[in-house]
Amino acid sequence: MKITFISQASIRVKTSDCTILTDPWYMGTAFNDAWKLLPAPVWDNSMLDDIDFLWISHEHPDHFHIATLKSFPQSFKDRVTLLFQKNNTDKMPNAFRKLGFKNITLLDNRKIYDITPKTKVYCSQIGQMDSSLAVMNEGTTILNLNDCEANTIDCKNFVKDLGKIDIVLNQFSMAGYNGFYDYENHLPQTARTIIQNMIDNHRDVGARYSIPFASNLYFCTEDNKYMNDFGNTPTKVYEVFKKENLGMIVLYANETLDTDHPQAHDNAASMARYDDLYAHGEKIIDTPPVVSLDKIREAVKKRSEQLRTKFPGWIMKKLGEVNIQIPDLNITVALSLHTGEVKELANGTDFDLVVYSQPLHFAFDTPWGVQTMGVGARFRIKSKHHIWKWYRIITSLNNAEMYLKFRYLFTKDNINFLRARMKGGMNQLFYQLRRMDA
Repeated sequence: MKITFISQASIRVKTSDCTILTDPWYMGTAFNDAWKLLPAPVWDNSMLDDIDFLWISHEHPDHFHIATLKSFPQSFKDRVTLLFQKNNTDKMPNAFRKLGFKNITLLDNRKIYDITPKTKVYCSQIGQMDSSLAVMNEGTTILNLNDCEANTIDCKNFVKDLGKIDIVLNQFSMAGYNGFYDYENHLPQTARTIIQNMIDNHRDVGARYSIPFASNLYFCTEDNKYMNDFGNTPTKVYEVFKKENLGMIVLYANETLDTDHPQAHDNAASMARYDDLYAHGEKIIDTPPVVSLDKIREAVKKRSEQLRTKFPGWIMKKLGEVNIQIPDLNITVALSLHTGEVKELANGTDFDLVVYSQPLHFAFDTPWGVQTMGVGARFRIKSKHHIWKWYRIITSLNNAEMYLKFRYLFTKDNINFLRARMKGGMNQLFYQLRRMDA
């Protein structure tokens, strides 16, 4: 097989009888204008001509990037087969159809599919929305872990299901932040943990090589630019792997690895290009627009009303009051998603979170907004972590259309989805809850 790195989480995998494109994000920003690509991709739509399958790992906008997908010609959308994980809702298949894609195949969790006579694929769902893709062709298996935070049990399942795994593609740096206020103390450890997770995944699946990807971005707003000082680089990750006597291939944008001849790739040249990019590449930092307090109040009220129709009262009570400092409005407010109220507080009132007005409005104006605020590192939290954890959990369930009122929870689609996810799903549930407390 031949693996070409394009940008962020987008690769092109050419097997002996088909070509698979993954997670195309080739223009603009992602996560409410919080991220920009680094390096910029080398791409034009003529490169779609030999693509047979398009895999979208999950709905996050650096993977399901609407502007990029809209730019693809309709002739491509008419003939390509789009692959996506099967879950409890038709939200994403409907979104693909709305964008013009005609042929959509939903992949069951941990099932191997023969997509051509010589190529097989396998999708494993990890966490609440992420998924991985294995591609098997003529005795070689590559595993695209993407954003998946796979633990040891997940990796044992990969080996059980797939056998020998030759190459793992894995996220190498920070793609979000839990928002701890004293970030100087937390972010260096977070960066080290990501490298250790790569090492653990590599060893747990017995990979020959890992490829660092899915972190090829920079944080591009005034309220999240501090993140850029703490990220890992491909060179740093390579050096750690080398000390551990583990194999790694570093691919720069538009470089290709022939899996039959991995030793032929020049890692030093690729790392030199990255080092020059990080040292001298331009990072344009944007100032977020200001959103009025009235618009924030309106968004919170509507989101509270919507949640009350889908979640029982005892859950809603957990979405209690938090004090939020809004620097660009020069005010502090008490916000409660339980009551739907946003009350301006007296000057000097202590705060629990710091959030600029635009990401705060976006957090409640869209079902995915609270998740987006975390991934974009657009908030910092000083206290009431236990309450904010419930904001994250409930809004994530809401976005996934996993509603907890009885009449919504035990639908046929939800039951079938939960049954499919039992293979490794409970392990991931407890793992993700522990991470929210970290």
